[in-house]
Amino acid sequence: MLISTNSVMREVRSAFLLELDPAVTEGRAIGAYNYDWLNRREGREVDEIYLRLRRQLTFHNFQEGYIWVSYIYRVHDTAGRLMTSSRAGARWRIERIDGEWEIVQIYEAP
Repeated sequence: MLISTNSVMREVRSAFLLELDPAVTEGRAIGAYNYDWLNRREGREVDEIYLRLRRQLTFHNFQEGYIWVSYIYRVHDTAGRLMTSSRAGARWRIERIDGEWEIVQIYEAP
């Protein structure tokens, strides 16, 4: 029985930090956090990424549920210029698919 949702947090962290191939996240809700396009933006190259990702609350019935998180994300290029940043709270709807937790829906307030 898979109780822990730590795998979801690790996967999201990897997506934010550009450690996941975009092909892995394409078509999945987690793809919203894969900012791989930053490497191609105006010929600038990502140099430094700051991420603070915190799980606030998890509620599930071992088949489906929700994780509430907050995060701060900043990316700088090799010249030290800010490329993108965000600060948000999110609610992720999760489901167990083939025995693994998967984010199936992301809600972030505008």
